Amino acid sequence: MTNTNAAATPAQNLIRFNIRNAKYAFPTPDGGWGDFVSMGTSTKMALETDSSEKEVYGDGECIIHYVNEKGKTGTLTQNNICNAYEIACGRKILLENGLADIKPTKNTPHVVYFEICEMDGDNEISVAKCMLYGVTSTRPSESYDQNNGEINESSFDTPLKIKGIKVLAADGKVYVDEKGNNRLVWQLTKTPDMEGYADFGSTVVVPKMKAA
Repeated sequence: MTNTNAAATPAQNLIRFNIRNAKYAFPTPDGGWGDFVSMGTSTKMALETDSSEKEVYGDGECIIHYVNEKGKTGTLTQNNICNAYEIACGRKILLENGLADIKPTKNTPHVVYFEICEMDGDNEISVAKCMLYGVTSTRPSESYDQNNGEINESSFDTPLKIKGIKVLAADGKVYVDEKGNNRLVWQLTKTPDMEGYADFGSTVVVPKMKAA
């Protein structure tokens, strides 16, 4: 007898897993963006919203409940420290004697790209591509364990702050809505069903509104 309550899971219901192909790009002096540079292999990307809430009371009741989102915080966990990224962030420098950890004197917002896997209700796997904007980071933590029969590999956590970038209008100028507000984009995600998917991730994409 057929179970009429066992409806098929809609294909749009996705699970997400894995992380791969993390890379970064820094702005150039001419206002553009440099090429993406690989950060090496990763094991985890943890992202959380940086937000606060405010309730305003009048006449004995809550008249406004305002959520102030200020971006995201995150942690990128990798199998090794990406020295090229640390040099680009100003936390390392190559000296005549070796690679030196130094006190940073800059913290330049940049873009971090990574990919994740998705599975839909038909058990089909696809790859979603993501860019994080206005990223700054601090030095990754280091911890090394003694081998005990097997290799005890280390992982390295790089803390991230994602402050976002202003969306451009269709004409290339900074977008302003009818109330005078800008829009900040912290993360842009492209899936295979979207136009431009194949090239997304080859260069930095600046978020832009659709033409009316």
